[in-house]
Amino acid sequence: MQRDWMKSTATYTFTEKDHKNGVKHNFSYVAKDVSAEMITKFGGIIDSLTEGNLLDATVATTDHVSVDAPVKEEASVEAPKA
Repeated sequence: MQRDWMKSTATYTFTEKDHKNGVKHNFSYVAKDVSAEMITKFGGIIDSLTEGNLLDATVATTDHVSVDAPVKEEASVEAPKA
């Protein structure tokens, strides 16, 4: 079995006067090894450009898992009995 990173996305939730429960903004193509500090800094940048307040951030990663096909044992053929 092998596990390979495919992609990561970041979702930032902001509260605004029109969205008291929060509105989500998604960003694709996040780096494979993004740190929590980098996510927080980017959230601060977005926060400074909008009227809302940053409430939360979520990073989701998608991996591909290669599953080796199970090895099938060949059925043994018995010689006919006399």
